[in-house]
Amino acid sequence: MDISLKVLNRYVKVDDQDPEELADRITSIGLEVEGIHELAKGNNMTIGYIKECNAHPDSDHLNICQVEVKPGEIKQIVCGAPNVAKGQKVIVANPGCDFGGGFVIKESKIRGVESNGMICSIAELGLDQRLLKPEDKDGIHVLDADAPIGEDPLEYIGLKDTILEIGLTPNRSDCMALTSFAYEVAAILNRKVNLPKVTPNGIDGSEINVKVETELCSFFGAKLVKGVTTKESPAWLKNALIASGIKPINNIVDISNFVMLETGQPIHMYDYDKLDKKEFVVKTGFDCKEIMLDGEEYKIEPNDIIVSTDDGIGCIAGVMGANSTKIDENTTNIVIEAATFDGASLRETARRLNLLTDASQHYIKGALNTANSLNVLERCANLLVELADGQETYKSVTTALKIEDRHVKVSTSKVNGLLGTSITTDEIKDIFSALKFEFTANGEDFIVKVPTYRNDIALAADLIEEVARIYGYDKIPSTLPEMSMTVGKRTNVQTKRHLIRNLLKDQGLHETLTYSLTSPAMVNDFNIFHTNDTVKLAMPLGEERSVTRKSIVGSLLQVINYNQSHNIKDVNIFELSTTYSKDVELQNLAIACCGEYNGLPFKQISYKADYYLVKGFVETIFKNLGIEESRYKLVRANQDDKNYHPGRTAYIMIGKEIVGVVGNIHPLLEKKYDVKDVYIVELNLTTLLNMKTSKVKFTEIPMYPSVSRDIALVMDQDVPTYDVCRKIIQASKQLVKEAKIFDVYIGEHIEAGKKSVAINLLFQDSKGTLDEATVNNSMNKILAAVEKDFGAVLRG
Repeated sequence: MDISLKVLNRYVKVDDQDPEELADRITSIGLEVEGIHELAKGNNMTIGYIKECNAHPDSDHLNICQVEVKPGEIKQIVCGAPNVAKGQKVIVANPGCDFGGGFVIKESKIRGVESNGMICSIAELGLDQRLLKPEDKDGIHVLDADAPIGEDPLEYIGLKDTILEIGLTPNRSDCMALTSFAYEVAAILNRKVNLPKVTPNGIDGSEINVKVETELCSFFGAKLVKGVTTKESPAWLKNALIASGIKPINNIVDISNFVMLETGQPIHMYDYDKLDKKEFVVKTGFDCKEIMLDGEEYKIEPNDIIVSTDDGIGCIAGVMGANSTKIDENTTNIVIEAATFDGASLRETARRLNLLTDASQHYIKGALNTANSLNVLERCANLLVELADGQETYKSVTTALKIEDRHVKVSTSKVNGLLGTSITTDEIKDIFSALKFEFTANGEDFIVKVPTYRNDIALAADLIEEVARIYGYDKIPSTLPEMSMTVGKRTNVQTKRHLIRNLLKDQGLHETLTYSLTSPAMVNDFNIFHTNDTVKLAMPLGEERSVTRKSIVGSLLQVINYNQSHNIKDVNIFELSTTYSKDVELQNLAIACCGEYNGLPFKQISYKADYYLVKGFVETIFKNLGIEESRYKLVRANQDDKNYHPGRTAYIMIGKEIVGVVGNIHPLLEKKYDVKDVYIVELNLTTLLNMKTSKVKFTEIPMYPSVSRDIALVMDQDVPTYDVCRKIIQASKQLVKEAKIFDVYIGEHIEAGKKSVAINLLFQDSKGTLDEATVNNSMNKILAAVEKDFGAVLRG
């Protein structure tokens, strides 16, 4: 936002301030000045009088001018402007004049004729070219006949001005109004604010009626002024707009722009004589096309806020007026509109139509002071009378203006407690007075009436911020916060996750990172942990990523499918990630293996991915987490399980809870995901990592020798041999350190429905050497236990 110091001086005296020092002080209170520049450039310029103007002898467009640049001082200047003539008062850039960017005026010869300066156009003074009229660019600028020769032309034409480039933060949109910004400057300079004098006046009989039929408009007001004349604006008004980055058009448009610049309230004007019903209705629901002020046709949608006139489109509220009610050179009777529209709705409309105008930005950013709306209407009417020869002013016609006073309480102790300062009550009073805040004080307690233009103040903390910035941030002492010393380390769960990740990498698996989103057709595949409803995205990018996954296995199968389709058959991967259902988040680990696992081709050694491989990963993980074998069991998958192969899959159970699954996926799902011979593991880490487990203990290498015995047990075919091995270790009172199955036989000499399982038992005692009697006694206990629990007997 550009702030002209010359325009600002209309509201608070700043013409005695050094611009750079003032900019520093403004920045210190939170309104950052991002840059400073002069409105017009040129440092050695004077008003000159062309005494003679003759054609150049060697050119058909150049003229040789004798110019009086100071009383009695004549300089010869060659000029190529088409409108240069004898007797004109002009702007002269003398030799040495620096326009910036390396453009410096020098004495020279132009086609053999000496030239000592340059006669300037407005466009050559460094102004924004977008803000200038064509005649400002096409020829030199001719001054009034009474312009004083030898004086500073920029001062004379009102372009000697300094511009502050302010970077407003979103919470200070009120400073988009010059009067509000003036209060800030007045506070730091401890000066008063001079608001423009507004004279309320008006007669009855405008015949105007206003209605609001939508909650998106909290106030609407209209005021009729008759007998206006459209003409060029006076120089002060045009210069004020140019300095603020607004292009002057004519006095009517310029007045509306200036009032918006001054008060922050956008103004729209209608040609009263083009209205049949003289009625303004604010509503939504239009679905049509309309030609607007810029001559372009726009599509109006039902959600757009419309100011309707004659049952049609009079204006897209806060954005742009319709062509049918526009002000033109023949307009004499004008209706002024000042309203408060919903910023969020306007933003949607303005962006859709690509019409982010200055007016719409004020609504969108909340720069309005609705309580001042009636005063704004009067201010605009006063300027139409003053600058547009308005003859008759009518009373404003408005909806009800309901403004409630806002009061915020704060105390000296609360200010100092939050800021860590020792500001006195009297200093706080001075700060509130400098900001022109009305307040009552009782001891160190304040009740502040918030100005209606300060929409950013609602809490005591907001008032404390006001105190801090006016008091001076640099005066607030810097202190280190008191805090206890802590050691940065992982939590127990984080440590275990890190351990699992590194463990699986050491086992030769590759970690993946896949999408947490999947499609509704796949979300329930392989899910054994979630029972709640699926979480659906409110605005998904597409059907394939519209819900959150309940299992990681499906994602890993898609990775395997991609690799197998690219002729990579050996894939061994894992992923630790989060799965979701309604109100539930679980940390999962999934492993998927297919093809060969760590083979050694040069030794003709090949390890194929199978059930025992992935089961081994589970056992390794549990062992490193301190989960003893006695705490979990493997249970054959259900025959009706549609996700996993019932003959090659087991559920991992702790008590009655399924904490994981290990095995082969169902053939139907292999076909669905287009993969082959994939063995998987999925564990519920949320449960496993929060279990109380024994610490992993390291024991010395046994000093005494071990004893190995082989036994063959006959048992029913459906007896889990894994459970038999665990029972053997249990019955031996931990004397058996390992029970390894090395053969399973079904066939001749074995009863139908039975199987023979050969198991190697490794006996070892850390306290001494085992003797025959001890081993035999343990064997008897083992055989008795397995016969009792499983009906397993020693093979004869």
